[in-house]
Amino acid sequence: MYTNAVVADGSLRIAYDKGEVKKRYWNPGGVFGAVHVIVLADEDIDAEKVQRVAGNAELKIHPVGKFRIHNAYALRRAVCETIKSVKPDIVRGHGPFLQGYYAVYAARQAGLPSYISIHDDISIYRRFWTYGKGYSRITSYQLALKALGWERYVLDNADRIVAKYVAAGRILSNSKYCSKLDVIYNQIFLDDFRDLKPCLSPGDTLRIINVGRQFSGKDQRPLISAIRGLNATLTLIGNGPLRESLRKTVERSGVESQVRFIDAVPNHELGDIFREHHLFAMNILQPGVSMTVMEAMAFGFPIVINQPRWENEPEIAGACAYTVEPSVNGFREALEYFLENPSAVKRFGAESRKRMQQFSGEEMESRECDLVRKLIESKTAKTST
Repeated sequence: MYTNAVVADGSLRIAYDKGEVKKRYWNPGGVFGAVHVIVLADEDIDAEKVQRVAGNAELKIHPVGKFRIHNAYALRRAVCETIKSVKPDIVRGHGPFLQGYYAVYAARQAGLPSYISIHDDISIYRRFWTYGKGYSRITSYQLALKALGWERYVLDNADRIVAKYVAAGRILSNSKYCSKLDVIYNQIFLDDFRDLKPCLSPGDTLRIINVGRQFSGKDQRPLISAIRGLNATLTLIGNGPLRESLRKTVERSGVESQVRFIDAVPNHELGDIFREHHLFAMNILQPGVSMTVMEAMAFGFPIVINQPRWENEPEIAGACAYTVEPSVNGFREALEYFLENPSAVKRFGAESRKRMQQFSGEEMESRECDLVRKLIESKTAKTST
């Protein structure tokens, strides 16, 4: 079997604490017998706690040191040495910036195939609106890597570029790199997401759930204010820099008894909390589709979501969601509709589940597995000739 090396986007400990340890995330289709994850950190979590990301493969985590400006090239050398020592068949990097650069550079030095995955819109303009106060730091980082030529190096030398949704690859799809671009969504395995068939009866309290990082790109303050005076409750799962602002909105709106916050729920336990609810709602400025929206659709939940700023309709969900203006009145209108038409919960939920069948994790995993095999086999064929 093959061996995979991954230069990861951040600490696995953070993913574990957020409940975001996804099944076979770095071992699509079980194609790898070993998975080596290189993290830019001084230490990380014990591998057995995040074994799910490697499936049945042997998982090893290699912290090579935290990135600091003065040690950028020392870290690059550490990544190269680690990859040389583990002898992988392919190298994957996260994003076209730091982790992607280290992955692609090390792969080139070792004569290995490489691909990168892009999980965010890389437009500096759209990031300005998405990240709010954090924009200056993010922009400085992105511009610095552009100035160093590292981003261009990644895009020029990666064998394939995998966008995790259409919006993430929007700029590249209209560039000279379009021929090496694939869109392969994050895997949402329908077998792991039971169709919960939520049902609202006349007179019942409408129980709303939202899951996602709480930052400027996913600002749920309009949703919170929208439930004031309605026979509805709201559960917010996640954390982030907007948490305190969300709490203040709860207080100002006088909905303390209707809103609860939960910091995190392990991904494999989401079904237990979704069963307590009827509807998933999200206000999102960030382009593309949130994985939490796809997960809610896999559970068979109706989706209430705002009309996006830069797309014609919400990606994937637009074909079956109740789409609203990104305002208090917009969300209130949708919630009132479901309270007045309780049978719509079941109808919209069935459409969500049906829509997700077209984007099943099984299909996405198969596509990524095929991509990995072709890259490895292509490199092997070139080496043997």
